[in-house]
Parts: sequence; structure tokens; C-alpha cells
Amino acid sequence: MDALALYEKSRAQDTALSGFYNLNVRLEADTGPVLVRIPGPTSEPMDLTLWPEPAVLAAIRPYVSQAPRLLHASTDPRFQIHTFIEGHRVDDLSPDGKPLPERVLDGIEQFFRELLHVPLSALPALPPDWPADGDTKGFALRLLSFVRQIRGRADAALDVLYGKLGVPADPCGPLAERAERELSDRSFRLLHADIHRKNMLLTERRGVAVLDWELALWGDPVYDLADHVHKTAYATGDRSLVLAGWEKVAPAECRTAWRADFEFYCAYEAMKSAVVDTVRWGRRIAEAADVQQRQALAEELRAKLIAAGQHWGGGSPPAPAEIERAAASWWDTVRTAAPEA
Repeated sequence: MDALALYEKSRAQDTALSGFYNLNVRLEADTGPVLVRIPGPTSEPMDLTLWPEPAVLAAIRPYVSQAPRLLHASTDPRFQIHTFIEGHRVDDLSPDGKPLPERVLDGIEQFFRELLHVPLSALPALPPDWPADGDTKGFALRLLSFVRQIRGRADAALDVLYGKLGVPADPCGPLAERAERELSDRSFRLLHADIHRKNMLLTERRGVAVLDWELALWGDPVYDLADHVHKTAYATGDRSLVLAGWEKVAPAECRTAWRADFEFYCAYEAMKSAVVDTVRWGRRIAEAADVQQRQALAEELRAKLIAAGQHWGGGSPPAPAEIERAAASWWDTVRTAAPEA
């Protein structure tokens, strides 16, 4: 396998699958199909990260069967090559809010069974200031601190958009107080921190494979469960099955008072989603191709703001039409201020 040649070939392709942080290109190598993974255009990070993805994939290989295998990693130029996993993306099988096939639910349970048994000794070193094992309050406050950074780095134009949509300067205050007051100590585990329908493949032989490990963390396993449930938008019955399955496979030291703290992390996810998606949905609204699409996106963003408002103590967000106008005004300012290519 000529890794550099595959990298150069992937850059010439116009069929890349783009996520928020990486471009992914399927190519044929001498050994079969591979996935070339290249960092996307530089942008401000919207998620907390801890380790380089190649280091995580190398570490989990003996423990997690349902993950890509790292074949090559380069730092100059930056790219990775993974095994290509054949399968059906779960969001294609069943969109948000719809019931999932039983094989998918069984695969998710098996995935958590494996993930929750990856030892810290197998993983890359943690930063010296990372919360100690079991310090769930410290972990939650680290998550909240990062959201405060996202909100705090807004330029003048984005700050105006946040203000028009009712996102406060500190959206995290009430949840930080709640974390200090309510969270129970629990043993830490490896977290994928981005398990959702677009990151899961249903395969013929392996069940469910989970992709995109660049956001993996070491922390409270209940957060990983809440993050997954929030992003996967389960039908009510499936949600109950997934929670019961996680409880069945999670070690006892990971389950201390977990249901109450699960609700805390769901509240955190609702708050973070509104802060992040003000930017992501704001741009999508401004660039939408037709009126119906703009309206639908504005309604989606308003629903996110309503869900978050109860956790930051805000009032009702503006109507969808006002959200559309605010997003268009913000994006016009951004494009006007951008340097010419």
C-alpha cells in the first residue's frame, strides 16, 4: 500500500463524505478497499478533544471489535488510512425518531459492553490536569468550561446573533451549580462521545460498527450514554431498550446513581446543542436553497433553543421568521468581512 499515493489520489476525488472535522474518501488499495481520512478546512472546534484519533484506534484494537482498523497515520501531511467497513449507515435504515432494527439495538448493547472494558492502561496518557478517576463533578465542569469557551470566543457579529436568539453570555451557570450539587462519583471509562445514526454501520458479519473516534474522552460513562441518546433521537420504545441494555452491561462501579445523572447530561446536551447549532444551523439557514428548507431549519433551531432555555433560565426564543432574518443578517456580515480568496 502506497499511503502517500492514496492520499494524493483522495485529494483529487470529488466524492468525499464530509463530517464536521474530516473528509473521508473510499479508494481501492492493493489489499482491498480503504478509507482515506483527511482533516477538513480549519474551523473553530465545537467539541472537546483529548487524543489524536490514530492513537485511540491503535489503543482500542484488542478490545473493541466494532471499530475501524488503523492502517496508516501521517502527521505531515495529516491524514489517516482505515480499513473500509462495508455496511448500511443506520440513518439510511431508519431516520431520526423512527424505530431501529433489532440487530442495531443488539449491536449497540454489544458495543457498550466492549467499550466499558477498555482499561486506562491501554490508552494514551492523560493531561496532568485531567479530572481524577471518579471525579464526575470535575469532568462535568470541564465539559461546561469548553461550552463557555465556544460562547466566549464569538466575534461581534456572532454575539449579536446569539443575543437575538436569546443565548445568554454564560449559558452554563445553572448547570454548573447543578453539577456541584447533584452529581455522584462514578468510575471513569473510555467514551466514544459521538455515537449517532450517521456514525454507525450495520454490517453483514460484524453487527454494528462505530466510526469516527476523534472525540474520544476518558470520563463519566453516563455522559457517553446521554450524548448517544441525545444525538440518536430514539423512538420511545427503543430509548428504553437502550437504557436497559446499557445498565445490563455496565460494570457496577459505573452505575452509581446513574439515572439521575443521566438526566443532568441530557440537559447539558440540550444546552450545548443550542450554543453550537446557533452557528451550524445559522449558516445552513442563510445558505438554504429554498424557502421551505429555510423555514424547516429555522423551526429546528427554535426547537433546540426552547429545549436549552429551561436549563439556562431563558425566555421564549423568537419566531422562526425572526430566526431566519437574524441568521441571514449574521451570515451577510461574515461574508462581507471575509478576505477575498
